Amino acid sequence: MKSSSLWVLATAGLLVAGCGQAELVVTAEVEDIDPETEELLTQPLEDLEVQLLPFDRDAIFDSLAAAAPEPEPEMPGDLIEARDEIAEAQERWRDAEIEWQEARDRLQEIDEELELYSPAEGRYHELFNEFTEVEDVMLAADQEREEAFQEFTQLQEEAFEELEAFRLELEAWEDVAYADYPQVVQQKLSEMRREIVRDTTDANGTVRFHVQPGEWWVHTRYRLPFDELYWNEPVTLERGEPIELRLLEENAEIRPVF
Repeated sequence: MKSSSLWVLATAGLLVAGCGQAELVVTAEVEDIDPETEELLTQPLEDLEVQLLPFDRDAIFDSLAAAAPEPEPEMPGDLIEARDEIAEAQERWRDAEIEWQEARDRLQEIDEELELYSPAEGRYHELFNEFTEVEDVMLAADQEREEAFQEFTQLQEEAFEELEAFRLELEAWEDVAYADYPQVVQQKLSEMRREIVRDTTDANGTVRFHVQPGEWWVHTRYRLPFDELYWNEPVTLERGEPIELRLLEENAEIRPVF
């Protein structure tokens, strides 16, 4: 009788384990250059909402776009060039701003250290010479950031009306083409008897999901100044060891933002 009870308990344990959920660990990161060391660093994306969908959202949008009464509007070539010029000018402005801030901070450090020495000491002369060099760098960076900001502002003002007009045209098309998206999603969820799971990343850019095994798609997006990083990654989840997925700029689709 005792052995039969043990067999029943063991069998029940196997059934529970077989009905367990799969675990997915998603980490979202971008690479950026450290302004001090100029080294390429990995920056975790904190508080980023990540969705786990039991269907391919891109496939739905593609089907709806194909069935739309009008084709999706395309941005004119000259407007694309204007947008790219604006992004480049903004990047130059930011780089000059960083260089100016670094030089300014270093001048303050040198100024404080100079007070520790008399003008007759060798270290004083070394610091004084460095001060002169860094001051030249700061002045040049200050001029560069001013010129870049003016160029950025001018380009933005010149292209604003055309970019805004195209954005409104695109939004109007999307309102018509994708009007049935919520209903299509709801129908799919009902047929699959699943739900969309959402969560946000922690300070390490990591989020964990525990869901039923099967085919899933990991979706999120990260906004850049003029573009966004877009992810819609398929994953096959199974019971057992956690499946790990890293969302990087390399495996993202870069989409323009209007």
